[in-house]
Amino acid sequence: MKRHLASPLSAEPGLEVPVDLIESWPEIRPEPPPALSPAVPRLSYLTGFEGTQMFGHAVDVLDTTEHTVRYREDLKLLVADGITTFRCCIPWHKIERVRGVYDWSWTDRYLSCVRRLGLKPIADPLHHTSFPQWLEHGFANPEFPQVYRDFVKAFARRYPWITDYTIINEPLATAILAGFMGEWYPHWRDRAGVVPIILGKAKAISLVTPMLERMVPGLRVVHVDTCERHHALDPQSQYHTDFGNDLRFVILDLILGRVDERHPLWGTLTAHGLSPEDAAWFRDNPARIDVLGLDYYAHSELGWTVQGQSDDFVPVGFREVALEYHERYPFPLMLTETNVRGRIEDRISWLKYMVGECEALVPELAERGGRFEGFCWYPYIDSTDWCSLVRQPNRSIDPQGIYYLCGRFNRQRSELSHLYAALARGEIGSAELPAYRFEEPVLVGRRVGKYLPHMAHWDWRDGVPSVA
Repeated sequence: MKRHLASPLSAEPGLEVPVDLIESWPEIRPEPPPALSPAVPRLSYLTGFEGTQMFGHAVDVLDTTEHTVRYREDLKLLVADGITTFRCCIPWHKIERVRGVYDWSWTDRYLSCVRRLGLKPIADPLHHTSFPQWLEHGFANPEFPQVYRDFVKAFARRYPWITDYTIINEPLATAILAGFMGEWYPHWRDRAGVVPIILGKAKAISLVTPMLERMVPGLRVVHVDTCERHHALDPQSQYHTDFGNDLRFVILDLILGRVDERHPLWGTLTAHGLSPEDAAWFRDNPARIDVLGLDYYAHSELGWTVQGQSDDFVPVGFREVALEYHERYPFPLMLTETNVRGRIEDRISWLKYMVGECEALVPELAERGGRFEGFCWYPYIDSTDWCSLVRQPNRSIDPQGIYYLCGRFNRQRSELSHLYAALARGEIGSAELPAYRFEEPVLVGRRVGKYLPHMAHWDWRDGVPSVA
């Protein structure tokens, strides 16, 4: 019997291993590293469980990964790995299947287990399109801000011990997929489609925030969105690139009351639904942010040419992009999502890169009076169905988690899970993480190849897929 320490893609055959054998395997840890240099900052590590609803199918990734039924096992893994804080999806679409009627049965069991284990959830009541089926046009429904406010109010009243909230996850990225690209419900396209969704989300955040301030002592708002940077690779692409770089800030600018006639997107916003009165309301009712959460992937920096998107450039990296955000919004920062879809070895190498970026970011933030709050690899267990942009519940495993899923959806340990636990316990830093050579599908298909100049100094290894 072979035990996979650094597995191939989870979807490949031959990876299923009986649970009783898994439990009997000796725990494998990295070689004890030397003590970390005092110059290397110790990061706080967290994670999360993906929960996007596949709209129209009434199920979400919590179901298709079996987290809904295996949550006790999953939460105990967090405790065993020394991880105390996690991003916690709350399935609004299931709780309020009938408008104004709340079914808290699963949430009660789930959050009771979270509390008993001493874990700290960052509540995420609206992850992508996880709104009820009855909400016609979703975020663009004029009633969305108020009905969502009512739901969050009911949630906060029922679970008063929860203090940390992400009010709406990735509001800009979801708006683009639902309103600009037409991939998600309501499948609108272009600027006329995306602006009403942006405005609905911003209004909801600005309504929910002061309500939570009144209800939740010790409230901490962790605003989470994509961390983007657009690069023009020829003069003809500068206009499109400027629009992307302005758009990445528009939700934050709206909820912080920074949009007026001088804003670069004022014409676009007012042409598609923002009235001067609405803009004045946002300026008079700025939302609160305690931590600015940034989600960064290999596709977060985009190059543009007249032919379209291109990877023929060297990205500046997470550290530099995060500093751009901090200069504009001087809040404490957190890396709230990163991963790469690939083998365990590929994930370990991307982890090494991102941990190194965050270690370098900490002292630069401190010099500017800032603070780095934590590092989140997301998700903790492999996700499902992102290959279809979570539009079909096919239970197709996406190999991107700290724990990988076998064909029977058992949670499998690997070198990656042991390394992440060692990071969480403060035993190692980026220098102690191995650097495995990326495979071609990750270099090209997952857009990691353009980062290789950042990794030129690494001592590369070839991956070892299994041991006897």
